[in-house]
Amino acid sequence: MGAIPSSEESKKGKKLKPIDIVAIVVVTAVVVVLGWTIYSKLKLKHDVAAAQQVSDQTIAALQKRDGTAAYKLGSTNFQKQYSSDSLTKQFRAIEVATTKSPALENTTVYHGKDGETVYFIYKYSALKVPYYVRTAILDKDGKWQLINISGSVDESKLIVAQ
Repeated sequence: MGAIPSSEESKKGKKLKPIDIVAIVVVTAVVVVLGWTIYSKLKLKHDVAAAQQVSDQTIAALQKRDGTAAYKLGSTNFQKQYSSDSLTKQFRAIEVATTKSPALENTTVYHGKDGETVYFIYKYSALKVPYYVRTAILDKDGKWQLINISGSVDESKLIVAQ
């Protein structure tokens, strides 16, 4: 009878075959890709939720005809473009169409040179013809800010092409 090799002797005698190396590399790559995908999806979900808070606050300001509240949510460029008074006037001009609370119709995330922007389209149904309001919320230096608000009876004019 032959002697049973010790565990040290058996480890020295085994070599990885090329197929084993390929399998290890493939499994590692799959795990990395899946991990990155899960991380990306969770980050996107978190980012959209944070942007939606600012968007919802903007819509609440519109509902209250409070241009000052919307102005405070705006980026520096937004605040240069609009005043609190001009926002209040614009909100009052669409008051008839925006008396009821809106439904969120569309969310689009855009990755551009300025960073990540999330667009939200809300549908108001107070009138026979729906009225749509789009907010654009930009992540600027870790802070979500309103960069645009616009409205139309034609939703297709507010959709952001990617």
